[in-house]
Amino acid sequence: MTSYTREQIRASLIKILEGIRDDWNRSITVTDETGIFRDLGFESIDAVALGSTLEEHYDRSLPFAEFLTAVREQNASDITVGMLVAFLAENLNGAPLSGEAV
Repeated sequence: MTSYTREQIRASLIKILEGIRDDWNRSITVTDETGIFRDLGFESIDAVALGSTLEEHYDRSLPFAEFLTAVREQNASDITVGMLVAFLAENLNGAPLSGEAV
């Protein structure tokens, strides 16, 4: 099984996000705090596409629907890049990277 670093996951995720929302403002510096809806202009249909694209990119099934449900249950105001990186780290590597909340 391939193991991914946080930096590898973040770099791939940003490319995927850019591919889904090719009209986003490129002047935005994407950080772990960047919200995909608030800052990147995603809509709910884009989030659905994101789940499918992540599965295609990593060539495995991911519990993305469960992730979205958990975010909603936490009453989070947005899904951040950091939340997505932590989700991917847990599901790609089998455990959260040290010091990361999932």
